[in-house]
Amino acid sequence: MTSDSQDEQLIKEISEELKKLENDKDDDNPEWDGSEAEFVSDDDAEDYEIPDTGIKLSYVLTREEMYNCLYHSRIYKTKGARAVFQSIVFALASVAFFMTYFFTKSEYNNYNLFFGILCLVMIAVIWLVPYIHLKSMAKMMADGKKIEVEIYPDHLDIGRDDGAWSIDLDGNSEIAEFDNIFMIFTPKGQSFAIPERIIEPELYNEIKAILFSGTKPEK
Repeated sequence: MTSDSQDEQLIKEISEELKKLENDKDDDNPEWDGSEAEFVSDDDAEDYEIPDTGIKLSYVLTREEMYNCLYHSRIYKTKGARAVFQSIVFALASVAFFMTYFFTKSEYNNYNLFFGILCLVMIAVIWLVPYIHLKSMAKMMADGKKIEVEIYPDHLDIGRDDGAWSIDLDGNSEIAEFDNIFMIFTPKGQSFAIPERIIEPELYNEIKAILFSGTKPEK
């Protein structure tokens, strides 16, 4: 595929996402916190032959936002529906062990009591350990450091100087929307979050269209 056809396809995908957002009557912009975006030039624009301006956002993630991001960052696989399923299994096993302990006179009753208690402990571990750990990490990581991102039709430029890195919006990364946050997961295992509260209402649909046209839904 030639460069011109790739650019045309990119612009077409962004336009389609914008049309979807405009036609979605239930899509209300989130409450904006008053942050200001600015338009910036793309140093590589001449290589891509696409619009040479991007949208620059600067923000600080709150502790709650950081926790929500960590919760969705795949650190723990046991969560959500899986956590509920495993909790039900352990609960049923616990009931079976306790019923055997109280209603039979087996020489192994002490084992039944032990395993019944162990099942309850496992339920607590499934829910409490990830929660406590993620809360602790969120407190440490929500250090007030400002995050900067420049959003272009085909990529994101994040940070500056030695800590700068990019995400290509070429359809290979995944995106999730939760708790008024856009979060992108790259094939390399990286992740990046943009809270919707910092996006000006006039730019909300445009930014969302760019992000969704250049990514695929999270599996």
